[in-house]
Amino acid sequence: MIRETVTLSTASDFSGWRAWARKLLHDKVSAESIQWIVEAPPSLYAPSATRSLPTAPSTTSLPRALAALFPAVFVSEDPDRLHLLYLTLQTLRDGLPLPDELTERLRRLAAESRARALDLRCQMPDASHPEWQIIRTSHAASLIDSQADALSNLRPTPWIVMAPERTLCWDGRNYHFGPGFTGHDLPPSKLIDTARGLATAGSGNAWWDGIAPVRLHPIPEDIATSRSLTSLRAKAIDCQMCDLCKPATRTVSGEGNPKAGILFIGEQPGDQEDLQGRPFVGPAGQLFDRALREAGGNRTEAWITNAVKHFKFTPKGNRRIHQKPDASDITACSPWLVTERRILAPKVTVMLGVTAASAVLGRSVTVSRERSRPIPLKDGSIGLVTVHPSYLLRLPDEESKAREYTKFVNDLRMAISTLAG
Repeated sequence: MIRETVTLSTASDFSGWRAWARKLLHDKVSAESIQWIVEAPPSLYAPSATRSLPTAPSTTSLPRALAALFPAVFVSEDPDRLHLLYLTLQTLRDGLPLPDELTERLRRLAAESRARALDLRCQMPDASHPEWQIIRTSHAASLIDSQADALSNLRPTPWIVMAPERTLCWDGRNYHFGPGFTGHDLPPSKLIDTARGLATAGSGNAWWDGIAPVRLHPIPEDIATSRSLTSLRAKAIDCQMCDLCKPATRTVSGEGNPKAGILFIGEQPGDQEDLQGRPFVGPAGQLFDRALREAGGNRTEAWITNAVKHFKFTPKGNRRIHQKPDASDITACSPWLVTERRILAPKVTVMLGVTAASAVLGRSVTVSRERSRPIPLKDGSIGLVTVHPSYLLRLPDEESKAREYTKFVNDLRMAISTLAG
């Protein structure tokens, strides 16, 4: 018998469900007595709106591993998902063990949602082309909403996700949500303006507060199963395998031609790389691009990445001062680099600096001893060690900079010749 009917604003209204679940648990309303429905309020897509939710003290302690499943189960396509989640909380509140079949069902639904989240992320272009990008998808609105943070981290520059049930717009600073839109009948020139006009609900609209992000929680075993550089990048945005993820803005993955025969590996993202979500775009990256062109190479034909994927720094006022990654940072990040190299399978790997060389060769490296000579690698490819371009920027005088820059260009030229030979 239905005792309570609870209306949520959208299928991604996790904060509404959580507030009502807490109150109903406190009032000892059984799972079988609750009807959960989704009905959009008139102000759902308004630029600003307020809402009122019930309050009640918590009656349930949720284990961390189980709590990690809840957002993914919540956005699953199972019609009983809200009932199952409430039933889980009710069982824990009553001090009873969770039935194995209930736990297994939650895990299965969470795994299905995460697989869909990965698929959506793989549709997001990287930030190498800064102009507005349109991503058409058929994924459900709740899943799209749950990936707003991840998608903006994957691509900090503007984009619009268009689906039959949702329009999600990121202008480089803020999200805006709107109703479904596909734009099949519109010319490309009008798509962006129309989509932005539909996506009118932003941070001033309380109906969109508290959307729970669905994260992928990558671990080394999962990383190793990645089959493409795109899926590797999509997983890496959720990496929390070391403490560097906490202060950094985002994971910065590799970029370039996925069929490249030459791989350039640096140390870690710098300040600009961390903000822009791209490797080698700061001062050292600009110097690298110039040297690569002089050596006869082209950035778009190579793959460029770092041994460590998060920016390690010390804050100093408004500045972030670069800190060299230590052995533990390199080790924690090694599953990403190992899998990246395995998928790419380059013929030539250029290690820019001691951190990259240590990560690839698995031993202590002195750049001056290893530099400018082919090194056979375990996978059968050829490695070459040279300096990191940031080294050139730190040299004290113009004569030293010119001399070392020429040596750097010659090293890059040797790598390109090795690839051609």
